[in-house]
Parts: sequence; structure tokens; C-alpha cells
Amino acid sequence: MKKWREYERLVSALTAEEYDKEYTVIPNARIKGFISQRKRQLDVLVEYRFNSDLNRRIIFDAKDRKRPVDIKEVEAFEGLMKDVGARRGFLICSNGYTKSALRRAQEHIVIQLLSSDQIDDISIGSWDMCRNDSCGDGLIMWDLTPGIIIDGTVYIQATGKCDSCGKFHIWCWSCGNRICIDYESELQCSCKGPWFWLTSIEPDCDEIGEQYESHYLILVLGNGNYHIMDRRPI
Repeated sequence: MKKWREYERLVSALTAEEYDKEYTVIPNARIKGFISQRKRQLDVLVEYRFNSDLNRRIIFDAKDRKRPVDIKEVEAFEGLMKDVGARRGFLICSNGYTKSALRRAQEHIVIQLLSSDQIDDISIGSWDMCRNDSCGDGLIMWDLTPGIIIDGTVYIQATGKCDSCGKFHIWCWSCGNRICIDYESELQCSCKGPWFWLTSIEPDCDEIGEQYESHYLILVLGNGNYHIMDRRPI
């Protein structure tokens, strides 16, 4: 594994520990910029899980540099935040930052030093290989969801998104199956538990009229009810 990729994954794992289940943590996200109108790569994106809410959008940039983060990198990161509509951003660096960079960051950007002790304490051993045959080296960071009771049986699932191809994965704890699901498709695992449906939602508008679209992973129950399990903006 390339060192920079491992560092990004370590930052993703650390970030996931800081947020509750109302948020979904997306490693290596790619979303369309509102200003640039092109896809922007984000080392880690934190989003509200259940619907589009730009007021809760947070982005992380993992800077594994031999030198301290400087003011130019802070200004470039601020431009990225504006383009993707992030209200808050974190610059995570491995070798410190300059005083001018810290002053330039101000309130809406936080610069954090990821110490060697923190790196040693974080493990990506719990990640799993992507089940998409066309994906090369993608990994899944599993996120355990609350159990669902159907006809007296408790079904527990974990969900995840590949940090390379971006596809959703489902891990059914009832039968042990780990499955990749394509967009605009549905599946039911071998234990005959709940159905899952992955779909796109038509663009929403935020308070200033910006449009954005998401893929939603939905758990469909036999009585017609459904639960949003996870979401990924596109």
C-alpha cells in the first residue's frame, strides 16, 4: 500500500471514531463542485446520513508531508471548501504547520497534528476488500447499523463504501454474506432477510438554491416501510 493512501485511510478511521451514527464518513469521496462544476476529490467527507444538509458537511484533507503545512495550503483548502459547500474543514498533518498557516486558518478551518502515537493506535485491520470485481485495491470501512426486527427475528447489518470505486457494500450478520450492490438495483441476501435498494434521488436545493444529488442505500421491509441506511453525495 502506498504511504499516502495508508495515511488517508488512517485519517478516515480516526474521523469515524469522532462522529455518531447520524453522520456517514466517506473515505476518498468525489463530489461535483458548485463553482468549478467538476469532480473534486476529498480525502474524507463527513455528511448527514439521512438527507442532504450542507450545514453539516465537513471535509478533511490528510497532509502527509515532510515539511510543515504552510499558508498556501490553507488557502487552497479554503477554496476547496467553498467549491464543495463545506461549512467546516480539518487539515490533518503529519509534520506540523507554520504560525502563519495557523493564523490564516481562523475559525472555520482546524489544523491538527496527527502524532506518531495516534498513528500507532489506529488500525485499518478491520477494513475489508471491495467485492466489486472491476475494482483493484479498494477497501471497505464497515459501519454497524442498528438491528431490524422482522417477524420476531433480529437482523443486523453493517454498511460500507469502497474508498476506490465508491460502491456500497452490505454485510449481513445473520448469514455472514458480504455483498456489493450496484446503483439502481436491489438485492436480498441468502438468509431471506430484508431487501436492500440502492437508488438515486432527484436533485435537492439548499437555502441558496444550489442543487446536489445523492445515492441512498435503503432497507425495505415486508410491510412496505423502509429505512435509509446510508447515503453518498455524488
